Formats: sequence, C-alpha cells, structure tokens
Amino acid sequence: MGKITALLSLLLLSLASTVASAGSTLHIGSGYGTTCATGGCPIYGTEVNNINAVFDIYQNSASAPALNNPVYLILGVANTASASSAIENSVLGASLIDTTGHSTNVSTAFDKYAGAMSSSNVYSFLGLSGANKSNSFTNWSGADLAVDGISATNFGIYVFSLNTSGFAGNDYLNITTNLLPEGTFAVAYGTDANRAAYSTAFTNSGMRDQPPPKPVPEPMPLVLICLGLFGIVYATKRKIA
Repeated sequence: MGKITALLSLLLLSLASTVASAGSTLHIGSGYGTTCATGGCPIYGTEVNNINAVFDIYQNSASAPALNNPVYLILGVANTASASSAIENSVLGASLIDTTGHSTNVSTAFDKYAGAMSSSNVYSFLGLSGANKSNSFTNWSGADLAVDGISATNFGIYVFSLNTSGFAGNDYLNITTNLLPEGTFAVAYGTDANRAAYSTAFTNSGMRDQPPPKPVPEPMPLVLICLGLFGIVYATKRKIA
C-alpha cells in the first residue's frame, strides 16, 4: 500500500509540473485601432498577418484570465545565424490596452538570443511546453519564399519579456519597434495562474512583409508648365492682334 501511495504521489507531482494547453489564442495583429488589430488579414493564402513597425498581441479568448508576468514576444528573423544587436534593441516600447480602451505602459526587456532554428518549431526549440506547434521552420520558410521571395535556411530566435500587469481576455499588447527585417515572424507565449499555456498558431502569427509599393505621382508639374506656356502664348497673340 505504501508503494502505491508513493507512486500516486509521484504521478500527481508529475502532472502538476506539466503545463497544460489553454489554446492558441494569442493572435498577432497590425496594431491597436487598425482594421487588422485582432488578426484575420492573411497575406499567405489564409494564413499569417502582416506586421510593420507597430503591431499587437491580441488575447482572442474573452474568458482568459490575466496571464502571469512576463508574456513573451518571440521574433524569428530569417537567415540570422548569430546574435544581432539591432534586433536585440528593436523593441522600443509597449502598452497594455484593455477592453475599455484604457492604455497602460508596459516594461519590456530583451531576454536572449536563443540561436538559429533550422528545423522543428519555435516553441519546442525554446523548451516551452503546452504550445501550438504549427510555427515550424517548414511553415515559416514556405511563407517567406512565397510572399517575399526569401530563401530562409534558418531563423534567428529572439525572446523579449513584456511585464503586462494583467493581460486578460480581449486585451491588446501594443508594441512599437524599429522596422524589422522583411520575413521576420512574431509569435507570443504566456501562462496563467494554473500554468495553462497560451500561444500563437501559425495561422495567427505575424510576418513582416514588404511595404506596399508607393503610388506613382501624377506628372502635375509638367501639366502646369504646359498650361502656363499655353497661357503665355495665348496672351501674346491677343496683344499682337
């Protein structure tokens, strides 16, 4: 009986130490207040959201409790096999915006460059359990090639901490960065008080796409010059007449 009790105790401890999965509810959007702030604006078939210098992490689960500090922002930078100080200093600031629209500053910190990922998925690469595994090297490299024409042999993985002070259901973490390199992916990870894991699925990750082409300006100066010359000629003819 004593052995059975001991085995049960070990089993319970093992279960308690396992991080359960709460779901892939941390969507990457184009920044609070934009059309695509909650995600859902795919740039690769039906997957991946476009991000630029400002983007957000949106807690899609309305019933999600406040997550523990920190929530992790994870960047995967194409073809970066060694640490880059430019990426390490790329996160300039963040704010927590709750369901009422109230904004609170959030402290951010660069945690680590975890190395170059050339296989597997980003959460397993970082040893983060309970997360969605679709943010894989295969999916990232396929999207980079299709959208931006980038042949990625690896992704440098950079981890940042966001001390959220209560990131909960339908809240936003709005993040400002230096403009990230094309083909960079952004995902998030957090846990709640019960150690359940919240993560990002590939379909709701963010990808730094090429900026939209600038519109070609109409040749207005040339038109105005021609009209001016025509006016001068017309006025001169009237005077001679």
